[in-house]
Order: sequence, then C-alpha cells, then structure tokens
Amino acid sequence: MITTERLLLRRFTAQDEQEYADIMTDPNVYRYLGTGQGIPREAIGRMMENLDASWGHGLGVYAVIERLSGELIGHCGLRGLPCGRKELLYAYAQESWGKGYATEAAKAVLQAHDTRPLIAVAYPENPGSINVIKKLGFRRTEQEKMFGKVLESFILD
Repeated sequence: MITTERLLLRRFTAQDEQEYADIMTDPNVYRYLGTGQGIPREAIGRMMENLDASWGHGLGVYAVIERLSGELIGHCGLRGLPCGRKELLYAYAQESWGKGYATEAAKAVLQAHDTRPLIAVAYPENPGSINVIKKLGFRRTEQEKMFGKVLESFILD
C-alpha cells in the first residue's frame, strides 16, 4: 500500500468491481486505452484478475483511491509486456481528470518500484496523458504500433 497527500494506492479487491466497471466502461475513459474500443461490463472481473496477476518482480498495478472521499478513481502501476519490456500504465474516471492525480500516483509508484527502464505509451490525440508522462521524466522515442494503433512512445531510463 502507498499513501500520498491525496491518494491511497492498494491492490484491487473483489469489492472494487462495480466502481471499477463504472470507470472502465465509460467510453470517454476507454477511448485512449488499448484498442480504444470499450470493454463489456462482464469482462471487468477478468480484467481485474489480469491486473492482480501483474504483481511480482517489482511490478504491480494499484487501485487508486481518493483519500478524502474513499472512492476508487482508477488504476496506476507497472506491468510486464510480452516482449519483455515494462510499462507504466494508468486510467482514471473522467471526473478525476485535470486534478493532478495521475502524476501524483505515478510518482509514488515510480518511487516504490524502481524497475527501469520503463516505457509509457499514449494516443497522439491525448495531450493530457502525454503531459503526465513528460512530467514524470520520460523522454519521447519513436512512435510504435501497439493494440493495432500507432501510439506515442516514451522511455524512462
């Protein structure tokens, strides 16, 4: 568990599934994740299991809780990719955008898990995410194709 000024980062629990489903099935949230296509509500439990399976070897994806309200607002963490690279990833409820939560949580994750080098990717049309990645000290590399999309790619050495 990690505590920041405004956030609590912890592993997901079964009780998070409804709130997490509300976030991850929002088309405005999911349009910049993976393939950009929504995921069915019934797949959220499996998605949470996959995030939980990411734990180990200095990696893990946290549920991000707003401390003041106690609400689950998204996820942030590190996961291994099939190609052997490690990725910083995050997603937040639309109501949480623009409040600095992504940067705050990611900084805490990077301090707790020093597993460099790391990559981060973002849709070119998602300047908010690109700004977060740059604030964290990642540097832009070449664009790359992932999930069938051409994404901006960044590395943190």
